[in-house]
Amino acid sequence: MNPSDPERDAEPGTHADPHPQHVDVGAAPPVRPASGRLMLAIGVGVVALLIILYVAVLLPRRALARELVTDASQSGAPPTVQVMMVHRGAAGGRLELPGTIEALHEGAIYARVAGYVKRWTADIGSTVHAGEVLAEIDAPELAQNVDQARAQLAQVQASLGLARGDLARWKELSADSAVSSQELDEKQAAYDAAVATTAAAKSNLQRLTDLEGYTHVRAPFTGVITARNVDIGSLITTAGATSAGVAGGEGAGTGGMFRLAQTDTVRAYLPVPESYAVAIHAGLQADVRVQELPGKTFVGRTVRTSHAIDAGSRTMLTEVDIANPGFRLLPGMYATVTMQLPDVTPPLVIPATALVIRSDGPEVMVVDRTTPGSTATVHLEPVQIGRDYGATVEILAGVADGATVVLSPGAEVTERSRVIIGSAPSDSTRQ
Repeated sequence: MNPSDPERDAEPGTHADPHPQHVDVGAAPPVRPASGRLMLAIGVGVVALLIILYVAVLLPRRALARELVTDASQSGAPPTVQVMMVHRGAAGGRLELPGTIEALHEGAIYARVAGYVKRWTADIGSTVHAGEVLAEIDAPELAQNVDQARAQLAQVQASLGLARGDLARWKELSADSAVSSQELDEKQAAYDAAVATTAAAKSNLQRLTDLEGYTHVRAPFTGVITARNVDIGSLITTAGATSAGVAGGEGAGTGGMFRLAQTDTVRAYLPVPESYAVAIHAGLQADVRVQELPGKTFVGRTVRTSHAIDAGSRTMLTEVDIANPGFRLLPGMYATVTMQLPDVTPPLVIPATALVIRSDGPEVMVVDRTTPGSTATVHLEPVQIGRDYGATVEILAGVADGATVVLSPGAEVTERSRVIIGSAPSDSTRQ
């Protein structure tokens, strides 16, 4: 136990002195002065820190201040824009258009007589030939009408025989002056009426007999059944089936009994732009591709055109027929049709960034000068857009070849704005 500890020397039951006297521990150790190298290192560090703060804080602030001063001094100057000259695309080349595959012939098959479906022999996906029976209709009322027409024909034929005999006898009596001429004329008229009645009865019987043949529904051409709207027992009228089938049907009373499509050859209708219309002719080869068959190209031929330009779309309707071996092309598929057009006037193209889309439609900003550094006036010109190539778009009307348009115009550039030409027209976006 340390005898110098005042707390330990206190008597039990008493408190220690809150301010004890410190014991003299002797003299403090000597202090060694800092060396010159340490002071130099500290000085270099402080200077480096100041330089870093100056570069990181003061220089950017001074540069920003200079930019603000420059902008303030140039706030009244016209904006600087880049321009591009309108040019035509490459002569000839390929014309690529979208289209939809359609069957060469397609139609709904309706019944000619009313009745009930007795049986059907073709379902969806079935390949049928022209004249093949697709279904049979039970029409008992029609059969009774045929029997009635036959009986009526027999009746009028008997009347005709009687009138023929009467006429022959009255002619003999007239030769002996036993009857008057009026009575002979009456017998002649009765015979003529019997002949006409017999002819009418024959025609009526032939009509009903032909109509009875329509109880067998036949395919009008060779093709594939794409829909069946009937089943056994379905009520059939000449307007269509009144009870729907289960195989691709169109709903009760909305379509024919079957739908037939000829797909060994398919076709696509293409809207050819006006600038290419003069180069399209019958026999022109077309390559057809569909996304569902990658790497497969089908060969088609242009078979006919409308020989007229649609005033609304500025296109000419063109039909391309495509051989479809194996029935791989299905009606309704989206296809891309490509044609090579060696002799055609190339279209006008401009960079896509030159388009200004507003409520009035697409427009471009045309300038009246092209010299870099010169001041020009901007004019807004409405344009009609053709095909979109991505970086460039085709212009059908609105600007002339050689005109200079503004690229990426800002909101501050409007009609009759004054601008400074920043760069000369470039051919960098030519196709």
